[in-house]
Amino acid sequence: MTSTASLVDFASAVEAVEEWLTEYISASHPEIGRTGPICPFVAPSRKNRTMEIRLRLAGHAPTLELIEEIARSSLREYELTTWRGRNPMLRAMVIVLPDLRSEDTELLDQVHARVKDSFVAQGLMLGQFHENCEVTAARNPRFAVSKAPMPLFAIRAIALHDVFFLSERPHWFRQYQQRFGKFYGPDSTLMDPLLIERYREAEQAYGGPPQ
Repeated sequence: MTSTASLVDFASAVEAVEEWLTEYISASHPEIGRTGPICPFVAPSRKNRTMEIRLRLAGHAPTLELIEEIARSSLREYELTTWRGRNPMLRAMVIVLPDLRSEDTELLDQVHARVKDSFVAQGLMLGQFHENCEVTAARNPRFAVSKAPMPLFAIRAIALHDVFFLSERPHWFRQYQQRFGKFYGPDSTLMDPLLIERYREAEQAYGGPPQ
């Protein structure tokens, strides 16, 4: 019997992800709705040697439970990793599932919705990327920004701009507020009015600043 692993070219998978990180994620895009790269943290993370790429196999009959276990075990792996770079804000882990078929990529979207609470509670963001992903840019809802040549999850620390993704639920916003609420005080020097607008909307919906 031929195993799934024997059908996967691991070196080519890593090469494809590396190329995507360099030429797409670390580059600017006319539809992103702002200046700068799609993700401003990838290039610094790689330069700081705090980005890990891990490959996991889904097998010939992947289930929602299996993909969820891969995501949850990756959270544990992230926590146990001995990182080379010193800046914890630049630590990132990319979990690639090179054998997951195009027709099964929706499993990543479903798992993301199921496990996001656990990641946010640990101060982390989880993103799903694949060729069929319809997640749109925060500043341009017409741009499906999370397309990738291979199915993958990306884990990183919560960052200042994540108010866009953490203002939908009060417990997410509280995690964000605990870390970055100080930047939204009366003497705020934030230059991005959209960040401030989203923060104020969530603050009004869920209550004032943390005590």
